[in-house]
Amino acid sequence: MTGTVGIFLAVIAGWFVSERRQVVKVVVLPYLAILAVQTWGIASGRGVSPPSTVTAFPGLIGYYVVQAIILALALGIALQISALRFRAGRSEAGSSAAPSRTTLALVVNSSFCALVVAAFALDHPLFDPGSVTHHTSSGSPPVLGVAGIGLSVVLCVGLGCVTGWRRWARPGRSPKAA
Repeated sequence: MTGTVGIFLAVIAGWFVSERRQVVKVVVLPYLAILAVQTWGIASGRGVSPPSTVTAFPGLIGYYVVQAIILALALGIALQISALRFRAGRSEAGSSAAPSRTTLALVVNSSFCALVVAAFALDHPLFDPGSVTHHTSSGSPPVLGVAGIGLSVVLCVGLGCVTGWRRWARPGRSPKAA
């Protein structure tokens, strides 16, 4: 769930917010709320993975490392979208529009997360695998989680290529400097 939600949080933050610190805030705060709900769901036996995935010491390290990677990918996506959208000379960080854009993005992301939490609480099939009678023995994530992680990697790499190309092809840069 966090991989897919992280993409949405990143796109909204990158689209609306120009200042890096604000982009991080707009992604991290709602992400941590979703992570807490997801972790609670797994620990209470409602997830595909067994509760030991988040409660037993050796197994929980992998879970939190994967969550840190997902958060890093979401931040990478958000920061690159923001950099592409608000290039030097067009930044609104110093204007009065920046706080309202940050607030708007935070409200949108928080509202989205509230909807996800409500859907999870109401056992919506998209976020809840149904009555889990048998957990996977390996603690592997559900298909939606794997798809979200894969798409996050593809988006981050793709945006990284576009961002790098734009920086390399800036006006005034000589081809011999490359």
